[in-house]
Parts: sequence; C-alpha cells; structure tokens
Amino acid sequence: MKPIRIMAASGMLGYGFTEEAFYNGLTLGLDLIACDAGSADPGPYYLGSGTAFVSRLAAKRDLGLMVKGGMQENVPVFIGSAGGSGSNAQVDWTLSILKEICEEQNITPRIAVLRSEIDRETLKSKIDNNKTSPLGPIAPLTFNDADISHRVVAMIGAEPFPEALKAGAQIVIAGRSSDAAIYASVPLNLGADPGLAWHMGKIIECGAQVIEPREGQDCVIGTIYDDHFTIEPGHPDRRCTRTRVAAHTLYENPSPYRLKEPNGILNTKAAVFEQINERAVRVSGSRWEPSETYTVKLEGVKELGYRTIFLAGIRDPILVATIDNFIQSCRERISRDVSALGINKEDYTLGIKVYGHNAVMGSNEPITNSQAHELAVLVDVIAPTEDISRAVCAKARYSLLHTDFPGRMCISGNLAIPFSPSDLSAGNVYEFHIWHVMECDHPMEPVTMEMLDFSLSKENN
Repeated sequence: MKPIRIMAASGMLGYGFTEEAFYNGLTLGLDLIACDAGSADPGPYYLGSGTAFVSRLAAKRDLGLMVKGGMQENVPVFIGSAGGSGSNAQVDWTLSILKEICEEQNITPRIAVLRSEIDRETLKSKIDNNKTSPLGPIAPLTFNDADISHRVVAMIGAEPFPEALKAGAQIVIAGRSSDAAIYASVPLNLGADPGLAWHMGKIIECGAQVIEPREGQDCVIGTIYDDHFTIEPGHPDRRCTRTRVAAHTLYENPSPYRLKEPNGILNTKAAVFEQINERAVRVSGSRWEPSETYTVKLEGVKELGYRTIFLAGIRDPILVATIDNFIQSCRERISRDVSALGINKEDYTLGIKVYGHNAVMGSNEPITNSQAHELAVLVDVIAPTEDISRAVCAKARYSLLHTDFPGRMCISGNLAIPFSPSDLSAGNVYEFHIWHVMECDHPMEPVTMEMLDFSLSKENN
C-alpha cells in the first residue's frame, strides 16, 4: 500500500498555525488537509445560540490558507464540526466565510456540505422505536426531551466524507463530526488498516498537543503504512515525542484502551509507541473491533432563560475576614428585596462565587488556612426573562454594595467595580440535556449532503 499522508492544520479551526509548518507540510505529498472546528468543552451556549466559539477573522485566516494550499496541490480539504458545534447555523456561518475566500482567491471549487442536525420528529421516532440510549448515568430520552430541545446534532462518523469525494467535492464542510473520523475517513477509503487509521486520526485531531515545544497550535502530519503509522510536526524546528503521542491516546476517553466510534471500537491495548528519530514517532499494534450496530452520539440543548452577571473586587481587610457571614447576610437581603418586586424564588437562580475564597472547589477545597488580601465576587443570575434577570442582579449588586458588616468603617462602597455598566448581559442560557447515542440503519442516515458550486447556490440534495 502506498503511504497515506494526512495533515491536521490545527487542533481547532481559528486557533491558528504557522505558515512555515503548513507550507512545509504541503511539500510532503498529502492526501488530505483537514481541521476539526468543534468541541463541547466551551459548554452548551454555542450549540444553543448557533454562534461560533472562535472569531470570524481567525477562522477565515486558517481556512483561507487551507483552501489555497489544497487547491494548489489538488488535495481535498475537510472541516468537521463547523463553527464549534456543527449546527446548521454554524455550518452556514462557515460557508459564508468560505464564499468570501473563494471570491478573493478567484477559485471555483466543488463544495460538499454535510449537515447533521436532528429534527424533533426524527428524534421522537427513534425514541419510540427504542433506538436511543443514555451515554452515561443519565435518564433515557423521552418525547418531552425532544419537545423541549432547542437544538440537537448527531456526531457523524467517517463514511460521509468519502461519499462527498465520490460526488466530486474538493472541499467538505461538515456539521458535528467525530474528531478522529475527519482524519480516518480518507485512509479508510484508500484501504488502510482501520485500527491504524482510527488511531492516527485520534492522535492528530488536536494538532500541536503532541508537539514540543508547544507554542500554541500548529500542523501535525500522520502517515499510514501497511503495519504502522508515524506522527511528525509540520514545523521543521519542532518534534513529536513518544510520551506526548501515547498520552494523547488517553485524551478525553473514559477508557485508556478502548475508544468508541460510530462503527466500532479502537483497541490500543497492544499499541507500541517508538521514537524513530528526534522528530517522529512510530505507532503499531492498534486493533479495530467492528460493531454490529451503527450508532452516533447525540448532543442536544434546552433553553433555561437569560443570564446577567456582575463582577466586583473586595479589598477591605475587615470585610475579607468576615466574607462568609457577609455573603449570607446579602443573600437574605436579596431574597427579601426581590420578593418585594413580586418575583418568586422559583423564578430565578442566584449564584455568588467569591474568587480567592473557595470559588473553584467549594466545600471540597483542602486548603483552609490561607487568607487572601483581596477577593473577587461574581454574581450570576438566571431567570426566564431578561427583565427578571436584570432586576435580581441589580438587587444583588445593591445589597453587596451597601449591606453592613461587623466592624465596618466605611459609609458605603464595599466593592471596587471594574465596568460601567456594572451589570453585564450574558444573553440566553442553555443546558445540555441530550447526551445519548442513536442507532442508525446506515452511516448516511443522520446526514444530509448538498453539493455547492462557487456561488454557493444549491445544486442538488
């Protein structure tokens, strides 16, 4: 088998990469240039709102270089989990950037769009036929879960990408996708060992995490041979190490040896990691265990309401020394003042975190004898409407500013407030409520594929 060479441009589209690494990678004879663009790490907001986690400027810079290089070298370009969460709105956002790039570069590529949003009726049908199951210790899905969902996406596997290539695509913009599937797809289509293809995809999907020195994101090259694959940096002055490559096999996985993908399990228990030179690592022994059932992960969010936050600093040593009692007094006052507005306790949630005083660990904080000289107070109010959220936050701010405490020497002004306006709108709030798997009759079931021309007008479905 001819070696199959894949370049992961970055760990996330918009996180950047050096031009030196990218153009050096282009000289190696690539079969694919790809980049994952998504993650659930930033939380449910981006899926719920349909907005991108990275800036448009950053995404355009990275995608522009990838498209230019791919067109020059006649190498396909894949983007997975477009816009961060792979919703239809985020796919469209990415396509709008791509259109600008094509116009500026005066190119007319064939573009495939793989959408993976799941509508409520489809989800209900799967629930009704017992084709969904929890991913972890959570309740099974119900019709009500489908009804209250704001947006649901399916994490597609490797199979749709070769289908796009068969349709003539030079660039593929995909909705929510398995990170590794983006990179494994081409090797699998070219006949590579599936254990090696999936493991290679897993290693390179986060880009420079396997590189030293790590100075931000950068390009990584995976090359698959008959019985092994190699990992090396795109940048000539950087290196991949056995420790970093092996460690990334464990990254974001509940099991150190078994990594679940839609059509099977990657078994890395017998994998061998070898440092073959100063810059590259060889991996062998990875095994693939196919599944009888094809499943895709579902990620879905529901809307909780509207968030308003308030941030301030405390430097008064007397107040710092009694902060717990002070916060409790303020909570009681806030409850009373908010009730006077006709707002019930059930209509909002109030969070008060004191950074510098167990804000991260809470009651689990093992260090109990430290004393900060200054503290930061973060007030977080979630309510069904913007008016209620802002009203509760305003009462909280007033209470923190003007509530007395033992030994108080100032007349007012307990807080140092860094911003005006003091109360900051954080917009709509979402919560992951669907974190399940869905059985599919075939790999293309959760996918809608469109082919677009340069003008990005629909050609066929």
